[in-house]
This record gives sequence, C-alpha cells and structure tokens, in this order.
Amino acid sequence: MDFVSPWMDKIRTTCQRAEIDHVDVIIDQCAVNFSVLPALTTFSNPMMWQSLYQGLPEDIYPEDAPVLVRVDLSDAEHVQWLHNLAAEMMESAPLLICGSCWPFEQLADWLRDCVAAQHEGREGIFRFWDTRIFPFLFSHILDAEQQKQLLIPVLFWTWLDCDYQSSIRLGSGEIPESDKSVVQIEFTDSQFEKLMCVSDTSQFLRYESVPEGMFTNRQAEFTACYEAMLTATEQRIVFDDKRNDWVMAQVISNNSVT
Repeated sequence: MDFVSPWMDKIRTTCQRAEIDHVDVIIDQCAVNFSVLPALTTFSNPMMWQSLYQGLPEDIYPEDAPVLVRVDLSDAEHVQWLHNLAAEMMESAPLLICGSCWPFEQLADWLRDCVAAQHEGREGIFRFWDTRIFPFLFSHILDAEQQKQLLIPVLFWTWLDCDYQSSIRLGSGEIPESDKSVVQIEFTDSQFEKLMCVSDTSQFLRYESVPEGMFTNRQAEFTACYEAMLTATEQRIVFDDKRNDWVMAQVISNNSVT
C-alpha cells in the first residue's frame, strides 16, 4: 500500500495554505546504508542542504550525519525525489519534515543548535528527528521552554507514525530575529530516563508480543507500552527480564476489556 502519496498530498495542501513553496526535511543518514549527499548535487535546480552536526565535534563523516534539505515543491524533480526517499526510508529511518518561512541557513543553524544538548553538564547529541521519539518530546519529555526551541522556527512538523499515518505538530512560526538564539536544552535525570524509555519500548516490542486484538493500531500499542515502561522506571524496576514481565502485566491490566 502507498502510504507516502497521501502524506505528500497533505504536505502540499498545508504548505499552500501557509503560502510557502518548500519544505525542509531531516534525513538520518546513519540509519541507512547509503548517503544522500551525492544525489543532492545532481539536480538541475540545486537543493540547499546542511549537516546538523556542522561545527560540532561529531562533524567528522558528513555521509553519516543528519542533514537538513530544502525541497522545492514547485520542482517536479525535487518532489519525486522526496517521495521516493520517504518510501525507501519509511521502515528504517522515517523522515521528519517541517514547513518554515525562515531563510534556510538560519533554520539550519537553529536546528543544529537544538542538537547540541546537555545532561549532567556533559555535551551530547539530541536526536530529536527520530520519529519514534518526536511525539513523546511534547507529550512526556520536554518542558514548555524546551518544546518552544523546536517550535519557534517552524509552522509545522510532520511525520508518519507507527501505522504509516501522517501526524502533524503545529509550530510557532515566529519571525526570525538575527539576535535570537537557541536556549540550550539541558536534560534532567528524569527527562533522560524518559527519553531512554522510548528505546526500551522499541526493544520490548521487538521481542515481546502483546495479546492480539488488545489495540486497534501499532501507535496506540507503542504508547501504552511506553507509559508502562515509564512507570517501571519510576518504580526502579530496571533488570530486563523482570522489567519486561512487569511492563507486559501492566499493559494487559491497564488495557483489558472488562
């Protein structure tokens, strides 16, 4: 089934309403076995792009870095490339796309600065573009000021969820100001644990089977397991076997039909 075409149609409609003729796409190159950089030089209408590791210590291998690419929606060649890429990466590293009125370099620098986060005083990479993580940043993990950093430069963020259905998060769409800078995101221990619970949930569902028919879709299943994983962490149930058994029991208890 073609899940990408309906998503692209929604993106075009949203951009038309916002009166913008482009989208900006974050491509996670390290999650696939190819680099998109060679392709970006082949278009008759060149694409603007920038590594989100630019200027950071991790900016060693450009072909492995997350890149922000601006796609011209009035250019059929650009649009077809985006469609094909979204379909190819749908399983391994789904694309996170935004609509923004900001000049490309200013947007890229802002998002690059969002990548450089801290935990316990140590610098680290905040992989907010991972679409498994992204929705939980706003529902469970980031505080209001931290969320704002990801919303200021965009009119919207959009991605495909676990069921390949389009999701959208509206942004602030603020007017760019040259003297405004990102407030660095500093994770508390609690926030860091919540972030790690997303990976724990993915691992849990890779090896465990929730009773069939309990959830109507995969996104609801993932969310229920994630919330159970959070509770397990709060109760300091940390060893894998006991943790997984506890999470499964919690999910069944919370979602059984009575």
